[in-house]
Amino acid sequence: MKNLDSLSSNFLLSIVTEKNMSLNTASSYAADLKIFFRFIEQQNLNIGMVRKNDIGKFFQSQRQEGFSDNTVSRRLSTMKQFFKFIVREGYLDRNPCEDIKNFKKNKTIPGFLSEEEVLRILNAASLVGKDNTERTRNKAAIEILYASGMRVSELVSLRKSIFTGSPELILIKGKGNKERMVPISKIALSATKKYLTELEKTNIEFYKSDFLFPSKSKNGYLNRERFFLIIKEIAKNAGLNAQYISPHKIRHAFASHLLSNGADLRVIQTLLGHKNLSTTEIYTHVLDEKIIKSVQENHPFAKKSFKYLKTNH
Repeated sequence: MKNLDSLSSNFLLSIVTEKNMSLNTASSYAADLKIFFRFIEQQNLNIGMVRKNDIGKFFQSQRQEGFSDNTVSRRLSTMKQFFKFIVREGYLDRNPCEDIKNFKKNKTIPGFLSEEEVLRILNAASLVGKDNTERTRNKAAIEILYASGMRVSELVSLRKSIFTGSPELILIKGKGNKERMVPISKIALSATKKYLTELEKTNIEFYKSDFLFPSKSKNGYLNRERFFLIIKEIAKNAGLNAQYISPHKIRHAFASHLLSNGADLRVIQTLLGHKNLSTTEIYTHVLDEKIIKSVQENHPFAKKSFKYLKTNH
């Protein structure tokens, strides 16, 4: 049988090419497999010796180490797909994960930024950067992120060519190379055009790339980790606790603010690129808060002028 690294590489290649999974997802799967392989080595097992009870022991150890239900659930999904692959390829006769039921994932309510906090971040974005090119880049990136709710991986890999003219919608590729149209506000478009003008002034070679946010990185564009640090710096300049600010928090803010201002949940699902509506439903906590507030403000029992207690008690 092939060694574990070879099996893992073949599996990852399969999910990327056959299932159109993103490289980020494949990277998560690779990390999950590394953890599992380390566990079976500690148990003096090879991959052909693994049985259902060994899988159970692995996940029991994961829980004891304090991993969340959602992380454990994702790792089970990784194991199931991996073993299914090596059975299909003829490396194993049976899948030890076959009869293991999926763990119930918790639907966590994401923390989200208020409109006032987002405004502070948007205002601070143009203050961060070593020169005007970086400052206008950061402003454009934050404006696009909040205007569209796109994932950070989708944002950093945008191309200049999609901003030709004055588009109201831009086409982006999401998870699994699925395409969707997202809006681009006039404010975000204006910030982007200003940034592109700055790019044209520079003689730095890598800035001439078609990527909207070019860099010297292996991919040719600003990587997620660098953008994450930029967001932290912007949040700090905005007077916010940078520890709790991330690109994903701004994506959450986009969805929450749309919903609180009356947008339809299915529209938000489409804009976020969620496959299932149930994923988008975590944002309905905004509606719950609005309902509570509405009852508290409008129910007759909540009004000081209501005289029920005086007349009936």
